[in-house]
Amino acid sequence: MKINIFTGDIIRRNSYIYQYNNYMEYKKILLLAGGIALTFAFLLGAYYLTSKPKNTFFPQLTKVQKDDHVKWATESANILVEYSDFQCPACSKYTGLLKSLEKDEEFANQVESKVAFVYRHFPLDRIHPYARVAAQAAEAAGIQGKFFEMHDLLFTRQKVWSESDKPEELFKEYANELGLNVEKFEADITSSEISDQIQKDYRSGLEVEVAGTPTFYLNGYKLSPPTSAENFKEILIKGITSQGN
Repeated sequence: MKINIFTGDIIRRNSYIYQYNNYMEYKKILLLAGGIALTFAFLLGAYYLTSKPKNTFFPQLTKVQKDDHVKWATESANILVEYSDFQCPACSKYTGLLKSLEKDEEFANQVESKVAFVYRHFPLDRIHPYARVAAQAAEAAGIQGKFFEMHDLLFTRQKVWSESDKPEELFKEYANELGLNVEKFEADITSSEISDQIQKDYRSGLEVEVAGTPTFYLNGYKLSPPTSAENFKEILIKGITSQGN
């Protein structure tokens, strides 16, 4: 049988098309298989990461450090540590919650008289641009023995100074209101010692897996976020009782 040149060209072209289609189908299969394999690997990795037990106990938080700011039962073996940010609205809310609990007789008898409360800085600089300078103001007041007095003012008036273009000016007013030596306060607020202390607190927070503020730890155990003042009181009383204190 004689095949003319034109017919032969058609046969060869059809053959090339067939081979190309087969190649493309094979390539699609390989890509699909590769995508499935990558998806499986991703899901497997995510499973192992999320199923890994989270550490909830940090022994380094069972002792008060010499440069910590402490109130309540300062010599107690029970230690409540808070990592906080002065510009954080949630921190302000929880500070108010704790202040309200300090007026509660049961809380005073079963918690405040048995717990050393430790405040540590964890400024979230990316979202709270004035948090660090506010921490410096509290530390500067602390040098003159009024850390928690400045702490309370900063949280009570958080909305005012956090919306100001010059919060440092307001901090000087607060220092004067608290009866501090304002010249010394101004000199201390920018000192390297204070900056180092804040950064030390921040690094210690990273070591105990602080992801946001406020974060609380009782006797080294990370606490679930309290839902109310009463819930917070119950959590603390239960934690103290479980330690046999």
